[in-house]
Amino acid sequence: MKRAIVVAISVILALVVAAPIASGQSSSGQSSSKSQNLEQLTADHWNWSAATSPSPVEGSYKGGAQCNGEYVKGVIFLAGSFDGPTTVERTCTVPSNTPILFSPFNYLCGEAPTVQQPDGTFTGDPKPYTKCAERTTDAVIDFPSRIYARVDGKEANQQRIASGLFQWTIPVDKPFLGFIPAGTYESAQDGLWVYLENGLNKGQHTVQFGGTFTDTPLGSFEGTKVNYNLKAK
Repeated sequence: MKRAIVVAISVILALVVAAPIASGQSSSGQSSSKSQNLEQLTADHWNWSAATSPSPVEGSYKGGAQCNGEYVKGVIFLAGSFDGPTTVERTCTVPSNTPILFSPFNYLCGEAPTVQQPDGTFTGDPKPYTKCAERTTDAVIDFPSRIYARVDGKEANQQRIASGLFQWTIPVDKPFLGFIPAGTYESAQDGLWVYLENGLNKGQHTVQFGGTFTDTPLGSFEGTKVNYNLKAK
């Protein structure tokens, strides 16, 4: 399994990068986290995904610890999914008017042993990890792949963000997805991200993302459709 550490697969192509942010966004002035470093936040998102067991990228759920995306002060993370061609439904409560970050698609390269060699052993990706992630993301998000991200039914602004090198940590007692062993691994991610800088107004909202991937280095496949039903309070 070549790390399709493909977070929630999904879009309207890279062209949606200029699309308007959805109507769920707060209109109440500037976010207190305007100075957030988005590159660092994407790295933090990966560390959040590995910090608990089960990981927030696994399955559907309503409430509970897996809906706790408050890993970084002042920002809420929403998880993608590694569940394959299916739909996952998640119901969570989030604080209103608080920045939200999620990814329709991103790809991680690094030294974690996830690449199977001809002799059956596993190694990390080839260096430099930044170029590895960049090349794969370039190829995956190209047409005819289709990646979408919607908030309250409207297209969300997808930004391509690369983290640069960071330390990805998998806790000793929590192998990631049950097969990547504990450790701290130099890594880099590149992909499409949605950052709702002003979060959501109080009330009920939906966040949906996913995609269809065609003729990519990872093959052609239907990504998981991720549907979040959020109550902002």
